[in-house]
Amino acid sequence: MFSFAKKEPEAPPIDPTQVLAEAQECLKESDFDGALEKFDLLCSLTVQSPLPLLSRATCRLQLKRYEGVLEDCEKVLKFLNSDIEGHTEEGCTTVHSLALLRMAKAHKELGNLDSAKSSLMRKNAIEHRLGRDRVDDADEDTDNMAEKEQQTAEEWKEKGNVEYKKENWTLALEYYKNGLGYDMYNAKLHSNTCMSLVKLKRWSQALKHADQCIALEPTWVKGYYMKGLILSSESKIEQARDVLRQAAQMEPANAQIKALLEEVTARVDYVESRLRRRKAPKEEKEPGEQQQPDQGQAAEDSGNDDERPVEDVDSDEEYCEDGSCRTPRKIKLKVTRADILSTAMELAAAAAGVAVVWWFVTSSG
Repeated sequence: MFSFAKKEPEAPPIDPTQVLAEAQECLKESDFDGALEKFDLLCSLTVQSPLPLLSRATCRLQLKRYEGVLEDCEKVLKFLNSDIEGHTEEGCTTVHSLALLRMAKAHKELGNLDSAKSSLMRKNAIEHRLGRDRVDDADEDTDNMAEKEQQTAEEWKEKGNVEYKKENWTLALEYYKNGLGYDMYNAKLHSNTCMSLVKLKRWSQALKHADQCIALEPTWVKGYYMKGLILSSESKIEQARDVLRQAAQMEPANAQIKALLEEVTARVDYVESRLRRRKAPKEEKEPGEQQQPDQGQAAEDSGNDDERPVEDVDSDEEYCEDGSCRTPRKIKLKVTRADILSTAMELAAAAAGVAVVWWFVTSSG
């Protein structure tokens, strides 16, 4: 008898929702070590949200692991900014604001007072730009900090533009993202970031920046054009057509938008025509009337009920009809009752001839 080694059972997939719930239970009990273990597990997965990183930074802050706090918060700032609830008492209404506040506290504990002040002012500048800051936060330093950040963002954008013209897409992308770290509400930076991602064919990330560009500048047609281009590249042609139509309404004379819209519309029309051809019902036949063969196939003989199409499996050559190609082509071989009778008669005559010759030879002997 053969014996086979038992395979170790595969570990069940990690359920992020369950892990998050366990982490929250640890936080309720002030078990920051346990919560940190859960957030480490969450952050080891493909991170699609800044929240696990931000939560881990909060745990690390409680555990006085300040270098880890700065590392996590820097990663949070790479994500698109979004609103967050439950931290208004800290003066934070966005994930970036909260990350910068955590960074300010970590820098302060590490003795980096200038960095702590800079992080706090960046946080206040974000809230001030959104009109959500407290009265005591809206001071001259905050205004100056916001202006300085915008200038820094512009400097990164110019550096990115230089690399973009050199077709150094990856480096340009890095510079544009650095700029967004200082001015997340700069539509041109989102636009340039989007186009760099398009060049790198990172469609899903590019789409997020195109949507952000539209949200920030709803009347700027470039955001709609980029979104249409991305959707078209992902073969989401109907969605692309709708977005490009909206762009064409905004700028009817824009030749670039018009050309892309025509291309996408032609693709949609082609797909729809193919679907209509596939779904078209066959014509109804009169009782007793033989169904006509498909185009390109030989007609069948109604006297031979056992005929079956024979597929030419050896042929792999493509052939085209009306602009569509299929591989391989099916060929029906026509074998009729008349052919069978004719062949049988020829064989019978040959057999009779052989018998006559045989009888003549034997009788002569």
